[in-house]
Amino acid sequence: MFIFGVIPACRESFGLVQDHKKDSGQARMTEILMKALNLEGKLRYNLKIYNSPSPHPSPLRGEGKGEGAGFTLIEVIVAIAILGISFVMIMQLFSGALRASRASCDYTRAVVHAKDKMEELSVAPVQDSGEFEDGFKWESVIQPYKELEDSAFNLLKINVKISWNDALRKPNYVELVSLKVVSNED
Repeated sequence: MFIFGVIPACRESFGLVQDHKKDSGQARMTEILMKALNLEGKLRYNLKIYNSPSPHPSPLRGEGKGEGAGFTLIEVIVAIAILGISFVMIMQLFSGALRASRASCDYTRAVVHAKDKMEELSVAPVQDSGEFEDGFKWESVIQPYKELEDSAFNLLKINVKISWNDALRKPNYVELVSLKVVSNED
């Protein structure tokens, strides 16, 4: 897309002023446009043709203040380094958040398994161990806690321990402890 601009001639008195950046095709197009606009022999104009949507110079295209326009190699390298470091930090944050989410999920599942097993053992306290379908292992320990004097009841201490290995094969566990009142006859 070309944008045409007609600018009054200041430097030269002839109708076709060639810019050092224009090639012969642009000069020929300028000459044809000047003839079409019937500018031969009248007030002379320079016709500038811009190859961008904006007639304003852009430092990104190397236009404007001369050779100093644009970005230097060191500026580009520093910008890429900053972007790279930022990208690595963001990825570490995401991986840390995923690890924390996985650990939270594992602990929640362990607590739910321990609660379910504790409810089973409160009905029939038995010392045993086993494994759940999802890889969590359980172990129950039942011990007499305290004998109540002058009473037909005793207290039992029920420990339920749920263990599992996390993604790094590090062992983790959750332990629930409860007391149960039982009669002396049981």
